[in-house]
Amino acid sequence: MKAPLTDHLRTLSPARLRANLTVAEMGSFSAAGRRLGVSHTAVSQQIREMEAACGIRLFDRADGALRPTPVCQELAEIGQRIIAAEQDAARVLDRRDSQGKPRLRLGLGNSMPGIAIAARMLALHPGLSIAVETGSHQEILAAVLRRDVEVAVLPDLPPDPRFRRTPVITQEVVAIVATQGPWQGHDAVTLADLAAGPLVFRSRGSSTQKVVDRAFRRAGLAPDPRLTADTRDVVYEAVAAGIGAGFMWRHGTQRTDMVRRLPIIDLSAPSEEVAFALADERNQMVDLFLALAADHARAGSGG
Repeated sequence: MKAPLTDHLRTLSPARLRANLTVAEMGSFSAAGRRLGVSHTAVSQQIREMEAACGIRLFDRADGALRPTPVCQELAEIGQRIIAAEQDAARVLDRRDSQGKPRLRLGLGNSMPGIAIAARMLALHPGLSIAVETGSHQEILAAVLRRDVEVAVLPDLPPDPRFRRTPVITQEVVAIVATQGPWQGHDAVTLADLAAGPLVFRSRGSSTQKVVDRAFRRAGLAPDPRLTADTRDVVYEAVAAGIGAGFMWRHGTQRTDMVRRLPIIDLSAPSEEVAFALADERNQMVDLFLALAADHARAGSGG
């Protein structure tokens, strides 16, 4: 006699469907256990219980690996949808703070212009909170793809169909130098000038450093930095302390203390800074941020 549907619903728990999916992907109980953070015996028990309760076979063993049966593959697809639904539910909760007020998770490579856009959002929505994650170009891009942040602002972002994007500002990389020191009296510098002196670089993954490295290679120069920093703030402080000249996007910060910005004569190609989100990331706060980013761009261009 066929088991009632309610019996199957009790048997097919999300945990068991997740175990089935993971074994199907990994090919063994031990590998699935490592991914799930449980013992291989716990995984195999979940599979055996599903098979016994439903009267089905989920896996065949072939060449030392577990091969999913057709019914297993169908259940694995359902498991994927359940995991996706759980992640969607978690994102709904992430959009609210502990008091239930809306929250936006924002990723920034540079403080500006993202903070200026965030300030306008907060003025329009006093109940909103914004959680800001900063990092290198590579780190922020990865955070968007993982959905750790919902919207971000980065320079020099290539076209990508995975994202919807709004141009915000066009700017170039400039040199930053201490207000007191060998660059006093200079209104601009060349790459050769900079290569002849001590330099402060950003670490790999920085959009600023990618532009700088590319420019030095094209000029046939290969300077070694005196100091390499993982954040723009450390670069800024190192330059202010007289360690060497550094680099930043012209409008990357509103700070004007302790350092001067100098145009680099042979590094004038500007890059576009864009606000962007995953194409399927749709919620009111993300839409508003992108709309305000477009307003910021129009205001900057005089439109």
